[in-house]
Amino acid sequence: MEHEGLQQMDDGEKEAEEVTIPAPGAVRQATGDDAVDNALDQLDAVADEPLDSQIQVGERVHRVLQGRLADLGQE
Repeated sequence: MEHEGLQQMDDGEKEAEEVTIPAPGAVRQATGDDAVDNALDQLDAVADEPLDSQIQVGERVHRVLQGRLADLGQE
């Protein structure tokens, strides 16, 4: 589902405001955290793969990111 260029309205606004959402595969900046950057690279690598592959990698990346967040509280 693509949302690029869709107009969005807040409840109190009468005029639509255009919102641009980056396209899949858009260039992203490095976070500076090797574990996070590697996990995001893995997600990028399977973007064009079948959904089953994407889910497997997504679950693995989710675990890595959860672990990294847990580590932040101990630093």
